[in-house]
Amino acid sequence: MVNKALVRRGAVLASGIIILSIAINQINRFWLTTSAKDAAVYEVEIRPGGVLSNIAPVLAEKELVNQFWFRVYTKIFGGSSRIDVGTYSITKGMSYAAIIAVMHDGKAAEVKLIIPEGFTIKQIGERVIAVFPNITAEDWARATGQFSPEETMLFIVSSGKPDGVDLEGYLFPDTYNFVLGVSADDIVTRMIDEMAEKVATVGLRQQVGEGKPFASLHEALTLASILEKEVRTPTTMAKVADIFLKRLAIGMALQADSTVNYVTGGDSPSVSLADLATDSLYNTYMYPGLPPGPISNPGLNALAAVASPSVNDYYYFLTDDAGNVYYAEMHDEHVANKAKYLK
Repeated sequence: MVNKALVRRGAVLASGIIILSIAINQINRFWLTTSAKDAAVYEVEIRPGGVLSNIAPVLAEKELVNQFWFRVYTKIFGGSSRIDVGTYSITKGMSYAAIIAVMHDGKAAEVKLIIPEGFTIKQIGERVIAVFPNITAEDWARATGQFSPEETMLFIVSSGKPDGVDLEGYLFPDTYNFVLGVSADDIVTRMIDEMAEKVATVGLRQQVGEGKPFASLHEALTLASILEKEVRTPTTMAKVADIFLKRLAIGMALQADSTVNYVTGGDSPSVSLADLATDSLYNTYMYPGLPPGPISNPGLNALAAVASPSVNDYYYFLTDDAGNVYYAEMHDEHVANKAKYLK
């Protein structure tokens, strides 16, 4: 006859061994990473207010931790309860210590934001919203509009930007890495900082001041934004910059099709008569001088061209559909080029 007491003791012992095995395994997970080479990687989002004590269910749901033992670890070894907001890449099998270290160090998953030269604020916003689902059109409009919080940044204040325009022309187009969950204000601030750095790099402020072509940096950025939309290469930008500067100096209209397109939403290198009749201060056929503000966000080549224009004898130029540029000293020659190269 089987001794029931022995059976019970055996069951207890077996259960104890199992529990001990689980405990040892989980305690090993505290510090030991067991990720395979092809281990799955999960994105874990930490929202504002996230602390160690309430992320266990999020991690457990993705089978990245054992919820009970992760809480045990964080209770004993977690340290600061603060976790940086963001989306983190956590590999299956990563130790509990490594997971917490990632979140404490703010090593959130990053995504690329690629902004081409000449994009407008509207185009940048569309791309930002597509990449960062937490940012809305309203967020972007507030961060880049006339009353943007970034208006107080030193670069903006020192630029002479009028109150009546938004931040068009102040966001440097480039490839950026941002953590998921970043705010619209953070993106705008970073892009403004990059523009400030590039302006300093090319020495654009040397063109501003008494006896210089521009009364403010805002004006210089405005011309750079027009160049960005008018021609494509550093060489042509430098030549056309000199043409525009000569026109400004003698009070001649800039006659830049890109400024008309900015108002109408078109993209033709040769605007229509109906477009030319558009009554807007951005219509540089109708109104001499610079428009109220930039029409795009210029890249490094356009900034450098305005900072160091290539002196020439031309007063006219045109660009065909293929991007080729034709120059003329006299108006009659310019008219002939139009007839020949613009179909």
